[in-house]
Amino acid sequence: MRLFVAIDLPETVAGQARALCQGLAGAHWGNPDQLHLTLRFLGEVPEDRVTWLRTQLEAVARAPFDLGLRGVGVFPRQRRPARVLWAGVAPAEPAVALKVAIDGALGPDPEAAERGFSPHLTLARFRSDPGPALDRYLGVHGSFAGAPWTVDAFLLYRSTLGSDGARHEILQRYPLRAR
Repeated sequence: MRLFVAIDLPETVAGQARALCQGLAGAHWGNPDQLHLTLRFLGEVPEDRVTWLRTQLEAVARAPFDLGLRGVGVFPRQRRPARVLWAGVAPAEPAVALKVAIDGALGPDPEAAERGFSPHLTLARFRSDPGPALDRYLGVHGSFAGAPWTVDAFLLYRSTLGSDGARHEILQRYPLRAR
């Protein structure tokens, strides 16, 4: 089964993020009802490894923390064409620390080791260069600041791919708690 670990957004913050998901020609917007901050993409996990995975994630102990959506940008940052439009988070350090704890429980994350980890919310993907429209969009939304919220849990999701996109289902919620 295809799995990932993520932080969900409260409805008020999700609504603010959904408002960003329009007004850019050529953007392939994600499902606005499934916005989340991915901490680790696990990919295809054999059924017999899921119990082990759940047990390892239960051992992650981090205190709840505050987070807010801040800024809008693109990956890759240094060259065109842009491939991903994202909303950033601030402060990033608590989300990074949670990811490090998850990686400590599950073992190294080869994807993050190759690319690095920059906590973000994927808003859209591009199949071709959006051109000057992207510069205009970033000029309008680049300084976006969403309402802060307290992250009190992370989730294990199953992602099922279909002809109409991915459908995400929560398999387990892991409350954050201090050691």
